[in-house]
Amino acid sequence: MKMQTKKLAAIFLCLCLIFSVLFITSAAENSATISFADKANRTVFNTNQQVWVQNGITVTNNKGASTSNVADYFNPARFYKNSDVTIAYPGMTKIEIDCNNIPAKNTDAWVNSCKDATATKSGSIITITFANAVDSFKIQLTDNQARANSITVYTGEAGGTTPEEPETPENNDPAADSTLTVKEAIDLGA
Repeated sequence: MKMQTKKLAAIFLCLCLIFSVLFITSAAENSATISFADKANRTVFNTNQQVWVQNGITVTNNKGASTSNVADYFNPARFYKNSDVTIAYPGMTKIEIDCNNIPAKNTDAWVNSCKDATATKSGSIITITFANAVDSFKIQLTDNQARANSITVYTGEAGGTTPEEPETPENNDPAADSTLTVKEAIDLGA
């Protein structure tokens, strides 16, 4: 009877380890960054559109309803009022826009124009979070011209939250007096 209890405890331990690994792997957050430090990442430029591509991220700036043409600026990139900016990357749950040394009116434009996600500002970083993962996010800059040094996208847990630790049973183990190692569990055929 005691050996059967040990086997059940070993199986339970193995299942807990497997679920822990799966849970941690699925909740991992990955990121990629696109820089506007120079023109090296700009693949298209004309008076109606510019496209920047780096590390799998595509940032497209269309003139849209703007009265100003798309401009030849970098370090930081400039996106004019009423233009459309689309950020594309598979499975985005969060976007961070680096606005270090950029005037407040040009950083606040990101937050004030954001309608389809949650946008916040903390120091020089604008954070846009999504309730569910998206592959593309479009924002029309209705508030003012916006600027950016770089944009970092994140994939993983939606909403940028950290998953809670799974609950562990307390004193439910009938073999509480025996402790098994992973090696013992494997040796028992679990």
